[in-house]
Amino acid sequence: MRTLSQEDAERLILQTPEAERLRSHSKLYSANPHLAGDLPHAERIRDLWRSYGVPAELTRYDVLQNFPTHSALRLHYHHRHHCEEEEEEEEDGGSSVASFDASLVEDEVPEDPTSAPENGLPAFFFGYGAHGAARARELVYANFGTPADFRLLASRGVPVAGRIVLCRYGKVLRGLKVRAAEQLGAAGVVVYGDPREDGEYTARNGYEAYPRGPARHPKSVQRGSVGYFSVAVGDPTTPGYPSLPGGGTERRDPRGAIPSIPSLPISFSDAIPFLKALNGCGLSPEELGVAGSDWKGGLDGIDYCTGPSKARVTLCSEGEYRYSPIYNVIGTIEGVTDECVVLGNHHDSWCCGAVDPVSGSAAMNEVARGLGGLLDKNWKPYRKIVLASWDNEEYGLVGSTEYGEDNANWLTENCVAYINVDEATNGGNILGAYGSPFLTHVLRDAAAMVPSPINEGKTVYDDWLDLQQETMDDLKQPNLTVMGTGSDYTVFFHHLGISSLDLLFNQKGMGVYPYHSNYDSYYWIDKFGDPGFKKHLAMARLWGLLTVKLVGTPVLAFRASDYADALKRHARSLRGKGTPGLDLEPLETSISRFEVAMAALDSTVHRTGRDTSRQPHSVAREANKTYMMIERSFLHESGLPGRPFYKHLIFAPGLWTGYDGVAFPGVTECLENGDVSGANAWIREVVKVIDKACSIVDDAKLN
Repeated sequence: MRTLSQEDAERLILQTPEAERLRSHSKLYSANPHLAGDLPHAERIRDLWRSYGVPAELTRYDVLQNFPTHSALRLHYHHRHHCEEEEEEEEDGGSSVASFDASLVEDEVPEDPTSAPENGLPAFFFGYGAHGAARARELVYANFGTPADFRLLASRGVPVAGRIVLCRYGKVLRGLKVRAAEQLGAAGVVVYGDPREDGEYTARNGYEAYPRGPARHPKSVQRGSVGYFSVAVGDPTTPGYPSLPGGGTERRDPRGAIPSIPSLPISFSDAIPFLKALNGCGLSPEELGVAGSDWKGGLDGIDYCTGPSKARVTLCSEGEYRYSPIYNVIGTIEGVTDECVVLGNHHDSWCCGAVDPVSGSAAMNEVARGLGGLLDKNWKPYRKIVLASWDNEEYGLVGSTEYGEDNANWLTENCVAYINVDEATNGGNILGAYGSPFLTHVLRDAAAMVPSPINEGKTVYDDWLDLQQETMDDLKQPNLTVMGTGSDYTVFFHHLGISSLDLLFNQKGMGVYPYHSNYDSYYWIDKFGDPGFKKHLAMARLWGLLTVKLVGTPVLAFRASDYADALKRHARSLRGKGTPGLDLEPLETSISRFEVAMAALDSTVHRTGRDTSRQPHSVAREANKTYMMIERSFLHESGLPGRPFYKHLIFAPGLWTGYDGVAFPGVTECLENGDVSGANAWIREVVKVIDKACSIVDDAKLN
């Protein structure tokens, strides 16, 4: 049997995924919750991949987890509860009357068979949350709980220390809200989802709530982890090394990576009495002035006052911390060389998780089936493919981080790219793409070959470009967004310097995605998120095609000039800030040298008229090593200030945003703190790694 050509392999991998198979995986996997450590679920995935012809095994780690036992959130009134009238209570609650207990339960929806409260971890739970209680404390509203919000409260004399902070989801990772409150001495934190963050799809705008309409269900609760993702990820007791099974693993104090004050998530329905208890207390958004212009949410009858309240609040979050096994599923397709591409999704979920992670898991299964079909046709990839279904992503990207730390040397030597799909779609219709500029060219190329899931006759590329042109009308090609954190690419890109992508259809959806709630269900996907499973299908096609393009030819489909373009864009953004005393000339000069070196590299490797698919292996290896080492050269051995896990000096998650990435993070953090001299020092460090990348190109033997 003849070996498949690259063109045939690309055509077949595009043709393989089927919407009905994706639907079947979605319905099966989301019929039950799959919490971290679900061994039967991991075995089911392993056995399915084996049936497709992909050798697969389980890899175990024993990691720190917490498990809930009891939580409560109570509002205490003392006779009259209006702020201007209420008398001060005794510290222990004294004669106060418990006037409201938050239900901490999501309503079961008859139309949605998996919405019963017993499906998944309880709604009152935060992964890596502190256990304990804060009793009879005043309440303070802190908007989104960002450092800027807390600075505004402090500037207006609103006390946070010793109080329970109520804030809403948005702008920063939930764990960073708790971290900011803890640093100011807060006793506890409560986080709710306000409908103002739901855009068009709200009751105010005439939309019905789930399940009858696309608006958020009033009792929907966003569970999640409150680990400090922008500081470190993985098992917080084994920073920088793997949590191997057995007694030989050194365990360290996790303080600094997870909170020490209790916290709870609640629904906006449960939040309303607490917010009403703040009406008339402290300062209104209008009294906060321009700085408080975004403090008013979207709930009727709520003034969004800062407090402190006269009513008192008791928060209780009890549970158990223990070491528990988790199981990564690792499939391996051998290549001609030891170079490899890793594909990743996770299989654990807080609830049934039809979006997060099942939409990505379904797409990965179809990619595995497609690759197995190519193997049956005598296809042999040039580089190895590793398919990874990670466990315990939800607590803190744990399974992927432990694997990355466990295999750091091998990955550093051999891994050319990591492609992550946490969610195929969260209801969005248009591609969101985040990652290393090295992968821009190959993603554009692949996206232009995948039919649009929403526009007949168009491609995923067309929709992606159209969306970016809405804000940059002179843009000729779509660009990747800077990679922050929040999913399993983190250890690969930010810690090991492996060029990475994170993909999902997350732009311009048709409803409110019920993130980490019991309503993240097959019913929601089928009715609102992706009727017809067209976006699941587009993602499976795109992911599979990207993989074949990256592993199928001796020379990597990278373009270093795209990295130079990205550096120039981000340097212009720094220049546009107009910061007095910031010396950008060394950075701009270094980027100019980098631009010339990268253009020369691309010209040599991808020379016009040269068939790179027939390059001698020795030439291909040198070219590929050069591209790989450029990304690795951006790593700083000691990492970023206060967070040594994050070593990439060009891109990192924002220290106080998390999900969102920033360029030149050392510089950016200094500027946020008003430290211009520190920013200039970090510019010098960035120049060193850019110059190092240029030297790698100069020293390469490519002719």
